[in-house]
Amino acid sequence: MATLTLRSWPFPENHEAELVWFGSPFMDHKGNWRIRVAFKTSVEGIKVVSYPWGTIPFLRIGQIYSNGTYDQITPMSGSAFHFTIDALNHGTLTNGFKLPKRLIDFGKNPELGLQNIIQYQANGLTYCIPVIELIRALFINSRYLAYYLLQPHGLDLLIDNSYSLAGTLHFDLSNRVPAKLATESNVRHLSWIYTDPMIRSLWDSVYQSLFSHAVKNSPYNPSATLKKGVPLTIDLPPLGPIEMHTRGVQFIDYVLVKEIIAIGGFQHPSNEILFWHPSKKRREWSSGDKTIRMIPGSKNTDYVLNDQSDNAKEDLNQDVVETSPTIMQFANYPVVETRRPSVRHSNTGNEVIVSTGRGGKHTAASEEVSTQDSMVGGDTPPIDFQTLETIPASDAIGLEPFFQMIEMLKKTFQVKVRMSVVRVPPGKRFSVCMNGARRTCAIVQVTTEITTSYIVEVARPDDWSISTLILRPRNQLSYRIIERNIKQLLDGLVQKGGHWDQSVLNQCDTMNIEKLKHYQSDTILEWASRLAGKLMM
Repeated sequence: MATLTLRSWPFPENHEAELVWFGSPFMDHKGNWRIRVAFKTSVEGIKVVSYPWGTIPFLRIGQIYSNGTYDQITPMSGSAFHFTIDALNHGTLTNGFKLPKRLIDFGKNPELGLQNIIQYQANGLTYCIPVIELIRALFINSRYLAYYLLQPHGLDLLIDNSYSLAGTLHFDLSNRVPAKLATESNVRHLSWIYTDPMIRSLWDSVYQSLFSHAVKNSPYNPSATLKKGVPLTIDLPPLGPIEMHTRGVQFIDYVLVKEIIAIGGFQHPSNEILFWHPSKKRREWSSGDKTIRMIPGSKNTDYVLNDQSDNAKEDLNQDVVETSPTIMQFANYPVVETRRPSVRHSNTGNEVIVSTGRGGKHTAASEEVSTQDSMVGGDTPPIDFQTLETIPASDAIGLEPFFQMIEMLKKTFQVKVRMSVVRVPPGKRFSVCMNGARRTCAIVQVTTEITTSYIVEVARPDDWSISTLILRPRNQLSYRIIERNIKQLLDGLVQKGGHWDQSVLNQCDTMNIEKLKHYQSDTILEWASRLAGKLMM
């Protein structure tokens, strides 16, 4: 599981800092878009740092960083909330200063407090969603989409051709879309934005609102306002009902949504999509020698953000880091097929190694990367992100009952909860669900008055038979050791084809590990009570 280390990093070595809020996107003196990010430490309070705007798909409120590195296994602040709103435009637009200070305190920082939030009423509670988080969940599933969102007519630059013929949407992507992100899931998402009039209007409103505000403030020099930064806002359409699974924190009857984990209630305009991308070619095999190019480079899969980069290099085959997944559910689920008019010839004979050029099989990941916008002549290799999974509305994400149980556990037994959702490692059939989406896993930290435990729950949309794991450190362990054990367990799970590997369980000898079986006859309360009985032992 690759990590991305943020540079520059303004905090002392080994001090933990929590990402607590976002400021405004703004243009730097070179015309590059950046985003202000607020971190909080127990010693220094809130400190605002800026990073390239293309980093936003990687960032979530509640992430805990040490030395600029966030590990996806680390549980984030907040627990699960599930609610349905009648329509997107039924919310009230306000700003962060209107939130109760017990939810978040900006320390009278106007840059942070003036960021827009949307308040929705549901289940007797007021759910407060930061506008930037709603925009991220709906649109920004990658670095390249982040930048095209803040360009006039940016969406049109990604699409070479789009038309419907005999009930099928023909959808041709341009070479501005990275080859590794020209996937069925992303095509389903991008074509939805492009062809649904209400969603297209919502996309367009992000840049239009930003630029209109700049023109209003500085009629003769809009760039002056853009360099200061403008809080994001959007024009919400009468689209609904919309269902959300979120991670958030509650104070009395207010819930601050820190992350949208899954969002659904959308209808795609098409039921069949035939898509094309310049990288999509038919492969034809022959018996000639196979050329393998060796290039120098580090073999690790950890990346460091080069914050001094002017621009990322143009690279259709850039590396892609999987980040915390956002799941989008469609009421209809378009069938996606790929058009492959051209041919790629591949040889199947002996490997012949050459020492120059850009390699394939033996290429190692670059260590230093950029999340700036890409251009020809850029100075740093680019990195992009994969966050989105699209699934039919009829399919569960597989963690819904578990989220309900954890919420019941928190309310009934007065425990503190932190949680994160990650993808199960790739490599086996078990890693992918029947709907084609990557299987996910929830990692929850539960703290009582006397102990801290960790719960590992694998998504079971297919009712896969696998127990919940309860991990209890035997001594005061650093979280780095706990993270390493959890990663080891998940790797063993995949290699074992979807079952906990007992030999790996035995290797994690710094923790007591128990399994908790699932019983279909259990109510949510009974499940929570059985788990509480294990945690309180």
